[in-house]
Amino acid sequence: MTDEKRSNAGQSTGPPTEHVPHPNTASQGKDRYLVLRAQDGDIDAFGKLVERYQGRLFRTAYMIVRNRHDSEDIVQETLVQAWRSLHLLRDPDAFRGWLMRICTNKATSSIRQRQRRATDPYDSEGLESASMLPDTTSTAAGDPALSSEVNAQMEALAKLLASAPEELRIVWVLREVDDMSYEEISQTLNLTESTVRGRLARARSLVMRHMKEWE
Repeated sequence: MTDEKRSNAGQSTGPPTEHVPHPNTASQGKDRYLVLRAQDGDIDAFGKLVERYQGRLFRTAYMIVRNRHDSEDIVQETLVQAWRSLHLLRDPDAFRGWLMRICTNKATSSIRQRQRRATDPYDSEGLESASMLPDTTSTAAGDPALSSEVNAQMEALAKLLASAPEELRIVWVLREVDDMSYEEISQTLNLTESTVRGRLARARSLVMRHMKEWE
């Protein structure tokens, strides 16, 4: 075998493999630039971060506290604290988990305060709104019958989550709705990853049992 053949023997003859980053990784890259700018006092950069995460924050808060007014307050308090404490964030790539941790902590604190008062009602709708769940419009596009069925299932899922134990609901929301990793959830809730996985497994089992009834 010639030197040239030896050098080519270990090379792949197929097309080069393109690395496609995970969506969360791409998002972190965009966050990093804005976070660094915001840490230097750029209010416009922080405003862009607010635009990116405000909807996610509200959805997460609402899925936890089940009260629209409280959720709006939680989002505002989260953003105020984030702006004031942003200079303390050492890793800009950890911004999303850090922000969601602030939101989740405030939401769970709100629940504890409401339980002590024992007088504040949930929304009349509670979690019974499919708008708080993942968008399924593309799945049933162009099929009215399927669209109606999917909407009914989403409403049923929302009601199920409303009645689920808080510890299971929060983990399920962060994983299935907000697409957070196990590591991010464990950091957000100050739990071990094994605890997160255990709670998520129980939550998924609960959902799956009820999904069989929809078939």
